[in-house]
Amino acid sequence: MELALFPLNAVLFPGGVLPIHVFEERYKLMVGRCLEEKLPFGVVLIRSGREVGGPAEPFPVGTTARIGQVQRLEGGRLNLLALGEQRFRIQDVLQTSPYLVAQVELLQDEDVEGTEGLADEVGAMFQRFVRLTLGLTGQWARTVGLPSSPSALADAVAQRLPMDLRHKQALLETLSVRARLEQERTFLSRALPEMERRFARLQSQRWGAFWALN
Repeated sequence: MELALFPLNAVLFPGGVLPIHVFEERYKLMVGRCLEEKLPFGVVLIRSGREVGGPAEPFPVGTTARIGQVQRLEGGRLNLLALGEQRFRIQDVLQTSPYLVAQVELLQDEDVEGTEGLADEVGAMFQRFVRLTLGLTGQWARTVGLPSSPSALADAVAQRLPMDLRHKQALLETLSVRARLEQERTFLSRALPEMERRFARLQSQRWGAFWALN
């Protein structure tokens, strides 16, 4: 399929949501066409080049996106929500001006069977991660909503983990659901113990201050 591309300093996963501020004329033109013809576009991470102005070379794997909410601003600028749908790989660049258009191949997940247990483990670890993150800033959440299917869960966790962009891109390019979940489990296994210690110190300080006042 042919797909207009939006190179960004961001990685979008299937099922993810990405807010985008559109102000360059080339992308206002692209988004206008997508809205008029109800077409998707592709979100791709910039490998080299700039997000604004000159040309940008994207990584070969991105995610197709539908336009959700649109807010129209002065001067034709737009705020929109891009809703991630499906991975793709660029096969050939067909057009570079006024914006990139490429021939792309849609990609399918692999190694989905038998990953339910691993997905449950990663999901539980990620819920603990979110609760600790909120707790360290004085917030709280009873539940953390996650998809039930291993594939969608792996992508939801990848979208929300505080990884650098190249690690997120590597996860996006990993078609094996099992491999994605295993990488996320490794990340969370390393992050959670330190977060637990920080949270325990914070609780100790809070309760110590409470007893000192009484």
